[in-house]
Amino acid sequence: MSRLVKLIIVLCMTITFLIACSSGDSSSKSAENGKITQESKTDYANETSTEENHVEANQDKKEEQSKQSQSRMVIYNASLDMEVKKIAQVQDQINKMVVEMGGYTIQQNMNQNSEERQESSLTVRIPQDHFQAFLDKVKKLGVRTENQHISGQDVTEEYVDLKARLKSKQVAEKRLIHFMNEAKDTKTLLEISNELAKVQEEIESIQGQMKYLENQTSLSTVTITLFENKVVVPGLEKDQLNTWEKTKKQFMNSINFIVSFISGLFVFIVGYLPVIVILGLIGVVITLIWRKAKKKSDNTVDK
Repeated sequence: MSRLVKLIIVLCMTITFLIACSSGDSSSKSAENGKITQESKTDYANETSTEENHVEANQDKKEEQSKQSQSRMVIYNASLDMEVKKIAQVQDQINKMVVEMGGYTIQQNMNQNSEERQESSLTVRIPQDHFQAFLDKVKKLGVRTENQHISGQDVTEEYVDLKARLKSKQVAEKRLIHFMNEAKDTKTLLEISNELAKVQEEIESIQGQMKYLENQTSLSTVTITLFENKVVVPGLEKDQLNTWEKTKKQFMNSINFIVSFISGLFVFIVGYLPVIVILGLIGVVITLIWRKAKKKSDNTVDK
């Protein structure tokens, strides 16, 4: 009986030990599987994060390139020669469009070259955003476009250079102001003051150049020449049909000519009267002498 009890106890302990070993192996395998899964998740998260960072970097790079492309500073100028039916009407329409687009007119001239041709020129400033749209609308107002010229000048590098120079000069200005505040003798103060004045003058000059470039790039200049061709039909003028007036005019011209001739003759005779008298006396004396000589000659022949 005691042996049977001992045998049962030994069997129970053996079974309990085997069960415990199986549980330990399962827990270990589960832990290892969990660890592997966690590591896989971590690797995937790292790979995903890397890909996302790479995509974001590319997007940032593209955005930066896009900003640089959009921030180019270009001065646009255009000239347009166009034939129209009515110059005055087209001028009014162009001026109205300019105001609506936020621009303004610089100059406007009207020329009458001949009876067959009339010209007008306008110079306007248009915001760069409406530059091409303005040209398209203007061309629709004409009969035909003879010439069109568009030019662009990229001043981005010049503007960036001016900006860098401005920053450098402003730093120098701050340093000079600091040195001037710490100057203890008059000579040093005057030297720093003169140098500061030069730097400030250069800053104003650079700022003026930058404002000029900003104005030129924000507004485009467009010169428009309009011309109108007219057909002139020749006809008889009023003065060409006034026969009576022309007859009176010709008659008076004849009278004036006769009066002028008589007047000139009278002036000639009166003016040269002394000469005429002397010449007449000389003629009379010569005639008398000639007659006397002829008479003597005749008497001699008769004898």
